[in-house]
Amino acid sequence: MGTDEFSVRGGIRVVPKLGGGVRAEAGWPMARLRADRQSIRLRELWAGTLVISADNLIAIRLRRSTGLEFEVTDYDELWIFRSLSVDRVIGRLAALGWYAEL
Repeated sequence: MGTDEFSVRGGIRVVPKLGGGVRAEAGWPMARLRADRQSIRLRELWAGTLVISADNLIAIRLRRSTGLEFEVTDYDELWIFRSLSVDRVIGRLAALGWYAEL
């Protein structure tokens, strides 16, 4: 894997944008975030795979001190990727042109 992409394991939580509840939740290391300059892919066995591109991204937000919340136009859910090194993930995403709202 080159400097133009990276992959990291973590946990994931998938929640509806409205109404509360949880559709899927898995702790570390059951989820994976893969990113390059064209897309971010979040994958978890029960939740499936979320593919994020510049065209469908609404926002990447810091969620508490250990998570990143991904909101896209084509899903009515928020995908929250959790990592103990969330600052490192934010830095690696920024290096690829993906910026989180802090």
